[in-house]
Amino acid sequence: MLPTLKPVANASEKAALRQIFMQLMRENDSESFPGSQPVSFERKHLDPNEGVSLQRKGYYAAEKTDGVRYMFLITAQGAYMVDRKFEFRKVPAMYFPRRTGEGELDRTLLDGELVLDDVSSRPDGEGAAPRMRYLSYDACCVAGEQLRDLALPLRLMHLRREVLGPRFEAGAKGHDFSSELFTMEMKDFFSMTHLPHIFNQVSKGVEDSGMLYAYQDPLRGYKHGNDGIIFTSIGDVYGCGTCRNLLKWKPADMNSVDFQVRTVWRNETGSPGPQPRFQIFIAQSGMLQSEPYDWITFSPKMQERFENDALADRRVIECVYDPEWETLTYPDDDDVTWDNPVPRRGGWKYERMREDKTLPNDVKTVKSVEQSAKDGVTQEELLSRLQQHYNSLRR
Repeated sequence: MLPTLKPVANASEKAALRQIFMQLMRENDSESFPGSQPVSFERKHLDPNEGVSLQRKGYYAAEKTDGVRYMFLITAQGAYMVDRKFEFRKVPAMYFPRRTGEGELDRTLLDGELVLDDVSSRPDGEGAAPRMRYLSYDACCVAGEQLRDLALPLRLMHLRREVLGPRFEAGAKGHDFSSELFTMEMKDFFSMTHLPHIFNQVSKGVEDSGMLYAYQDPLRGYKHGNDGIIFTSIGDVYGCGTCRNLLKWKPADMNSVDFQVRTVWRNETGSPGPQPRFQIFIAQSGMLQSEPYDWITFSPKMQERFENDALADRRVIECVYDPEWETLTYPDDDDVTWDNPVPRRGGWKYERMREDKTLPNDVKTVKSVEQSAKDGVTQEELLSRLQQHYNSLRR
């Protein structure tokens, strides 16, 4: 998304933006993207005796939108999208009036995701092009006021009152926002008792739509890709990096890991010259591990695509574990050929390219996803266990 917006290239300008960003975050490391990251949902998160549990802590639930994660920085010089690579993209002019009516908003940092909505299901959407919407789900700083240490409802109140509310009021008074690149809204949060409502709006995606699952927004009539549920702790502060209290639940067929690809070349009988096969790697402490994590077997179409990709060894790809996927593995000895593959039932199946990432998932994340996949907490179990908990509270 945002294909026309190039990252800020000037080194001094980028350094200045990072300094402003980190001042608003109250962080010192100006090199690493500080946005919060969830952990994969495990069965222990349904155990009230665990420290992090849906039954023990207060949570809001939200559908996990299949969009692109950007933090959003508003300065006196303009607004910037900030991606996982900690690159800044200046957004064409957007209007952010202050609630007080005195000038425009400054020194504001939001968190959220950019999503491409299918509007064809709306009464007025027949033949309409998809629209971009920035869904903000948190606020770290608004108008210079630090918010990270506040509880989630207070952070969202500032987002709604100081950022989105004045825009809505300006629109009601006649300001035309139609020329802006995307619209801005706050993501919908629900109490845990309304979790069934979220699931009711999720369905299998239409073939060739690019959506494995789709979320139908019942209030606005939009549809976009969905890949699970996010549970955000109500009382906790906004945390940087991996947050053990921020949970992401995914269907079993969407528990994914981001790997880095590496090409291995060996001879193969009947083929002219060395032929490529591919291994996948993960990271540890911000560095790519030297040993491969596994072999990956692509579909014939994707095999050809990576064989002809000069940048294949820089690619980060998102994969899901498929217990039925046939994976071809090979001996580690570099002197052998590709002639005697060892097939294995079960392996990592390519889903999509991650253009927004330069480093694969850390080993801790991979282990968490593996545990989540092993636990296999289904939608039915999740709803049943929570309902049992709520029923016990009423007794």
